[in-house]
Amino acid sequence: MQKVTLLFTFILFLTSSASASVLDNRRTRQLKNDLEVARTAVRKAVNLVEDNDESRKRIKALQDSERTLNAYFKDSLFRNRKDLRLISLDILKKQYDVYNDRLYLNMPIDTMAMVLKGKQYLVSMLSFDSLEVGKSYRKKHSEMLAPYHGNLLKGGIYCMAHEKWKEAWDCLDLYLDSRRQPLFSNIKFNSANDEFAAFLALMCGKSLDSLSLMMKYSEEAINYSPRREYTLQLLAEAWKLFTPQKMYLHYLKEGFKFYPQSSYFFPRLIDYYTSHGKADEAMLYINKALEIDPRNQLFLLAKHSVLMSQKNYDEALKYGVTLLRDNPDQAIPNYNVGYIYYLRALDAQKRYDRSYRQRQKDAQEEYSKCLPYIERYRKLMPNDRERWYPILYEVYLNLNMGKKFDSLL
Repeated sequence: MQKVTLLFTFILFLTSSASASVLDNRRTRQLKNDLEVARTAVRKAVNLVEDNDESRKRIKALQDSERTLNAYFKDSLFRNRKDLRLISLDILKKQYDVYNDRLYLNMPIDTMAMVLKGKQYLVSMLSFDSLEVGKSYRKKHSEMLAPYHGNLLKGGIYCMAHEKWKEAWDCLDLYLDSRRQPLFSNIKFNSANDEFAAFLALMCGKSLDSLSLMMKYSEEAINYSPRREYTLQLLAEAWKLFTPQKMYLHYLKEGFKFYPQSSYFFPRLIDYYTSHGKADEAMLYINKALEIDPRNQLFLLAKHSVLMSQKNYDEALKYGVTLLRDNPDQAIPNYNVGYIYYLRALDAQKRYDRSYRQRQKDAQEEYSKCLPYIERYRKLMPNDRERWYPILYEVYLNLNMGKKFDSLL
């Protein structure tokens, strides 16, 4: 019984193998016929610029052959055949040339279709070049394709203008990445637009909400100086929510290096360091900034605030007064300066090495200095009662300012 089963299995195997062989032969004969039809379509693909019945008929023949031959690429038995690959490339080129010729003659065309067909042609050429059989055609194909390469950038820009972000990314990615491929190893491209294309690719990545797409050409995008500040800002924002924030900090530092007076990079850099308990590192950047612009209000405010956080009140007072000299209506410096004088008044009252009369005199002098700053802060921030109320209460009480003291009750 076992021998019968084995014999039956062997017969099935031979039968299936024979059936597969017959099917392969049939498909091979069909491919031969389809290739001949395709060659005929390519030979007849002339005078296609004019949009008339005859040219439309010939273009349709190309399109029909393209669809027919594409089916063979799904079959491992045929996909790497040289004759199939070459005639498919000819079909794509003929169709793409129609768009180019009509564009050159200022005739109306479907621009999106032209962009997609050009991209398809280049991808197919790269795919063929990756095969061993395609390498012998490399020089010929690279020279043939090089004049069309710049159209990918134009196509990317066109797609962006129509908010086709994925199509735009594909064009720009192909424009930048293809020139790195072996197919174009002997071609010297003009790289003047590479950084611009990288910036556009980053913008597409942002619109597609893809950090990986943003990062692929990020270094080239940063080198596009007209939009470098915006690029660094986008990259910083993209990494902001990641933990650890190593890359976020990296782009803040890069932004500060190029644009120290930017209202974006400096405040966030200082906030990062202070919020992570690294006031000394924050101060290093503040001092660098002040070397560039000693009167910059943002830099002075940062130094004043960090000095306050370090409880270096003498230095903080100096910078606070400087800030208010230029702009007396800044809430935070007004509060801080008033608070420092308030602390000095409290300290004066505790100086037991002096007489009570002297202590009171010294304290009143400090309260008097505190008064205008905290009153201005109250005016600027009337709802922040928790901060100004207890200080004004002590000031009015110690300066015997009855009416004003009563107004707090």
